[in-house]
Amino acid sequence: MTYSDEHLTGEIRTGGVRQERAVKHLYEQCFHIVRYGKTKYRQLDDDDLVSAYNSAILAVRNQILNGAFRGDSAIQTYLNRIFMNRCIDFLRAKSSNPIEFVERLPDNADESQDLLNRWVTEEQIEKVRQKLLQLGGVCQQILMYSEYLGYNSAEIAEAIGFKNANSVNSKKYACLQKLRELMGVK
Repeated sequence: MTYSDEHLTGEIRTGGVRQERAVKHLYEQCFHIVRYGKTKYRQLDDDDLVSAYNSAILAVRNQILNGAFRGDSAIQTYLNRIFMNRCIDFLRAKSSNPIEFVERLPDNADESQDLLNRWVTEEQIEKVRQKLLQLGGVCQQILMYSEYLGYNSAEIAEAIGFKNANSVNSKKYACLQKLRELMGVK
């Protein structure tokens, strides 16, 4: 016996034994969707298809109860759409790369890239240090105060005896240009 959508939704909303019977009837009435799913989703086995269908039935029941199903389409159409989405979820879960178990993961994180970066940085720092020695005392002082200690131009002028901040800025610019040349940076 086939019941109308209005009858099924009314019975499901009633609750209790009537709801249970209506859900069971909906399940049996639309089970052909699973048989159709076998032809459409061949990668899924029978257990997956039935699980997807059971999940879809529960979703329809819940959506009828919470008012999300408004009857704009037939229950069977609504159920079929949810079932297809559940099947796609199963396919995605099966096709995604399996996650390696924690027991198989290495004990330590791969630090080789960090070590390489640190070596490159240390090598660059040493190169800059060597080139700074070639610049001379005033440039060394200005760049150390400015870049390493974070002094502003006025503080540097006071610390090393320049007339004003503008003089420090001019000298700093000249020192940086000379450092770039020594480093081979254009």
